[in-house]
Amino acid sequence: MKKINLLVLLTVISALLVGCVDSDYKDKKKDQTLIDLNAVDSITIRNDSGGLMAITDDKLLERFDEVIHTAEYDSAKLDITGPDYVASVKLGDSEGEKFSFWIKGENDGLFTKSGKNGHYRLPGTGKEALLHLFQPDEQQNELHNLKIEEDIRQITLAKSLTHGSVNPEIKVEYADNETIGIFVRAIHTAVQTPGILNTAIPDYDIVLASENKEYAYHLWINETSEQAMLMDVRETHIGYTLTKESTAEMKKIMFKESSFTGLEFRAERNSNGELVARPVGLPENNYSISGGPVVELQGILYHTIHLFYGDHNAINALLAHDPSTDEVHVKWSDELSNSDNRWNNTFMSSYNMLIPLDEDHLLFLESELTEEAGQYHLSSYNVVTGTIERLREDFWPLTDEYDYIYKHQWKTNEQKLFMQSYLGNVWIFDLNTGEDDVHLLKYRVIPHSTTGAPSLFLSPTFKRFVHDDESGQLTFYNNKGFPLRTVPLPPDQYVPSEKIKWNPAGTIAWMDRAEDTRNRILDIDIDYLRIAPQEINFYNPDGLPIGSVQAEGGREGAAVEVAGWIDANVAVMKSYTVELKDTENVGLKVTDVSYYLYDVKKKKKGDTSESMPPSATVTTNRQVGDAGDKGKIIVSNKEITYKKGK
Repeated sequence: MKKINLLVLLTVISALLVGCVDSDYKDKKKDQTLIDLNAVDSITIRNDSGGLMAITDDKLLERFDEVIHTAEYDSAKLDITGPDYVASVKLGDSEGEKFSFWIKGENDGLFTKSGKNGHYRLPGTGKEALLHLFQPDEQQNELHNLKIEEDIRQITLAKSLTHGSVNPEIKVEYADNETIGIFVRAIHTAVQTPGILNTAIPDYDIVLASENKEYAYHLWINETSEQAMLMDVRETHIGYTLTKESTAEMKKIMFKESSFTGLEFRAERNSNGELVARPVGLPENNYSISGGPVVELQGILYHTIHLFYGDHNAINALLAHDPSTDEVHVKWSDELSNSDNRWNNTFMSSYNMLIPLDEDHLLFLESELTEEAGQYHLSSYNVVTGTIERLREDFWPLTDEYDYIYKHQWKTNEQKLFMQSYLGNVWIFDLNTGEDDVHLLKYRVIPHSTTGAPSLFLSPTFKRFVHDDESGQLTFYNNKGFPLRTVPLPPDQYVPSEKIKWNPAGTIAWMDRAEDTRNRILDIDIDYLRIAPQEINFYNPDGLPIGSVQAEGGREGAAVEVAGWIDANVAVMKSYTVELKDTENVGLKVTDVSYYLYDVKKKKKGDTSESMPPSATVTTNRQVGDAGDKGKIIVSNKEITYKKGK
């Protein structure tokens, strides 16, 4: 649905832009070249080599008229070499008109008209249209109908990405003579669409390959099309309409009903003795699988998957595998088959949560897509009885905007679940007491790239969190959503994407900072930044400053970071030096590493050592997260491998 929404938005924007351009465009065309098409008998084309050809066909005369009327007039006189083509237009008994064209090679699509000062400039599509129009007679026939003279041996189909090129990621291949014959016949009987086309992105790219040649086309077709349309990849302004009969035949091939009646897996051992599972009833070129977290309960491996098949069908599922058997079972699944449903993408993106609730239960998000909308339930799956219980039913209010679960965190000893959605819904579910904290549409993820950047930093106690609302300061909140204190973000300095970190006890928070230069970037991605800090500021749970630590002076590239914690007050500080690995790329070389203890409350530094104390709790990277023990299961695009001996 997100893709459809984007296309609709682009269409609206394009319409607005066209409207804006038209008024200005008409002004530029007030002295535009005009010919009376009804009076035209023929057009004679002379090329720069002296060759002649005549155009008498009404459709081709009409196209010539359409193309020259797309040009913009300029009163400046051309000072240029001889034309590539001269078109002499015969108008009944009158003398007629002459047009000189400069459209070959690097020429800019210019032309002049006899008896008129100034010149005219064609758009790129107009230039290409005339180049095709001015071909010799034997080539003109090919402009009316597409012809394939070769013996086609294979046809490949791919989802189209843009005009003018073929997507190399093939979706499906056809090699049987019957299917090839249907496609070739459809192309041979296609009729050129009148006019110069300005089309949306094609649905598919289709390549017909013989032993020595390939024919590449864009194809517009879907399951509801009455008549599909083709376009040569090299001629992005000329379309060909398929007959209704050919369209129906191609739809039957491309969108045929498979033997898929429900999600189940067939599993068999590979040469390494590993169990490999594939979905039953789906051709291999018509589906893809994504994997979620893995949890082991009572010796059984459970994991979530998302299976996408066909053009817009998908399934969220919970799978189980007993390593002592060769079987893979579907314990729960939800069919997602309506791409027009405003919540379809939400269900596609929020399947990957699986948490051991206790020794008999798994906690997961149960999607329930309905015809018009849908619901999400926080549910538990009983691994003994196979029953599902909805612990928080329909907890996620619908909005018109696309939303998904951006991050979640589980507090095992208190059975509390924290979730934040992209649009800013925050849930803190207490599954022990039932006393939940829910904040709807208040703490949004920072919009950035396709996934967003982190905006909320939760204390391990779940009693405090810090939110970045992009105002230039961070706000500390309690779990009820009451603001406690604000902390300014340092201007003109780097702060990592995980702006606030917490000690395991949730009693101390801190912020890393450094000068904004390349020689402070340890790691970077589109929504992720890790730095070599020069200074660390500490805060109490309410956001009150309680001290700071600077990197040791006296050496260039000195850095310091909190590597871990001994207890609620004593941090393990890592001191080191950084320098650029090279001057061209981001990346630092780390040297001179040492550790020391630091009592944050007492501001007291301990002795230095060369290694991390073994009793310390290591600082974790919350942004990277923990997706479960995926090492036991490998989910590739087409299959699931359960590793031997795991």
